[in-house]
Amino acid sequence: HVVVIKYVPHVADSKRAMDEYSSEIFMGGSNTIVIHNTCEDSLLAAPIILDLCILMELCERIEIKKDGQVSFQRFHPVLSLLSYLLKAPLVPSGTPI
Repeated sequence: HVVVIKYVPHVADSKRAMDEYSSEIFMGGSNTIVIHNTCEDSLLAAPIILDLCILMELCERIEIKKDGQVSFQRFHPVLSLLSYLLKAPLVPSGTPI
């Protein structure tokens, strides 16, 4: 398995990918399917941005209370939970990431 990523300035925001799948077919023959894909990078990111917004809204509505505490506490709207979707989320000071 080989992955090659090259920067091509004239492509701009579009990303191009070529995937090649090979398989063995009837009587020892081989079959190769090659897929050339061109997509806008910003369109690829749109679904994860929507997921982030929905997750933040959900976490904003949740309140928790540990044993012995009198009142409920709210989650911070940007949780370490978001680290599953981002490289370095913004979280309250002291939050374990």
